[in-house]
Amino acid sequence: MAGTEAAGRLLNLIIALTDSGARMTRERIRATVEGYDTVPAGASEDERRRLDAAFERKFERDKDDLRRLGIPLRTVVDPIHGDDIGYRIDAAAAALPPLDLSPAELAVVGIAADLWSDATLGEDARQALTKVASASDERPSERVVLSGTSSAVADAVAALVEAIELRREVRFGYTSAASGSSTRTVRPWRLVLRGGALYLQGHDVDRGEPRTFRLSRFHGTVRAVGDEGAFEIPAAMPAAFEEQEPGEALLAVRAEAGHALRARGAARGRDGEWDVIAVRYHHADQLRDEVLALAGAARVIEPLWLADEVRAHARGALEAVRG
Repeated sequence: MAGTEAAGRLLNLIIALTDSGARMTRERIRATVEGYDTVPAGASEDERRRLDAAFERKFERDKDDLRRLGIPLRTVVDPIHGDDIGYRIDAAAAALPPLDLSPAELAVVGIAADLWSDATLGEDARQALTKVASASDERPSERVVLSGTSSAVADAVAALVEAIELRREVRFGYTSAASGSSTRTVRPWRLVLRGGALYLQGHDVDRGEPRTFRLSRFHGTVRAVGDEGAFEIPAAMPAAFEEQEPGEALLAVRAEAGHALRARGAARGRDGEWDVIAVRYHHADQLRDEVLALAGAARVIEPLWLADEVRAHARGALEAVRG
């Protein structure tokens, strides 16, 4: 599939530019990175021009994709020959801070790896868990056997990447607090990672405006509909998210629950049978989902607007389950 090939080529480019000790010129990238077509020996001048133009289009698109993903791609000019341009990815700038997960957080990562076990990246997810655990004081417990696993998000990502590449509309089931469960038809523009969650940004055809959709709220199969090249992806996109100032929430948590929240929060006394803790957050939607995931073992006391959001999403989930 075209979208899968593009994603594979982009991954190969990231690895090459990160592992290279020095800058890589366009010629070297074309010759060594799998996914770019080289000019075969004995090619005619017309064929050479066609292949050169195809490489330039792919490489320029890949550079734009890297920068959109936030990967620090550097352009390095030869100090002697100013027109000799190369590229590299600064691994230090791209590195994430060390992970030090609590036992509860590590357990969540283990469950996530199990959920990916039947997906294309299942083995990679398991290896990632092993690497994260090796850097932590804790070790993963025995594998949790779930009653049912799902690769829905992985399948959705693959379908959306291809649809974005081919500029085809997609149709999928979606559940939100505001409208419950519905079917959406969207012109997909880009995938965004924010606060540990994946989002799709695109143009909602039925509502006639840009919207952002969280992939964890998709259900059913993402289906491409209509013709290829049906729309253009805007060069200047609207912001996918409102920038939020870091804040602090006051939570009430049942005894022996919410260990990850307790680990990064501060005790603020008791409220009857509930423990009260103060938790700093950078993304309110992430904290909201953590509270919802505790299934009634935690509630928001302050701020009131976040407490209202938790209740609204809980009601929306109940309505979706009841049909």
